[in-house]
Amino acid sequence: MRSLLPVVLLALLATGCAKDALDAAQDAGLLPSTCGTEGARLQADAGGEAFCARAQVVAMGDGASVMISGFDLSGTSLVVQVDMSDVGSHPINQSSNAILYTQAGAVFGAGADTAGELVIELHDEAARRIRGTFDAGLINVQNGEVRSVRGSFDVTYTIQR
Repeated sequence: MRSLLPVVLLALLATGCAKDALDAAQDAGLLPSTCGTEGARLQADAGGEAFCARAQVVAMGDGASVMISGFDLSGTSLVVQVDMSDVGSHPINQSSNAILYTQAGAVFGAGADTAGELVIELHDEAARRIRGTFDAGLINVQNGEVRSVRGSFDVTYTIQR
């Protein structure tokens, strides 16, 4: 048990320094101070915590829907399933336009009593580019915690057949 203490302390120190390391990398010019670029951006505010898919953003479509997945540098992930890609406002619920947010092992998704709105601002099928916003209440089914997730995306997707 005694040999685990240094490992636990080191893990806590590394986690606590992650924000400082991100700020330092941005100040040094190694990481941009903005989230992503046009055609490669997924960002959100999840219950007061900023999320930016700095580590990876992937978007795939099948002609009818688009799935956008992103990971930040701490391993937090956000997945937006766009089932209705026509320009305009669409509902987010358990059966369409789903959102899944994971952070430190906690999983949040649409529940029976949570709903939201997906707004598609641009969908250029020829260029395979989609841009929009989302705002939803997501529930952690393990403990019932509800978290508001509001964000935007601007991605170019690949076609999977």
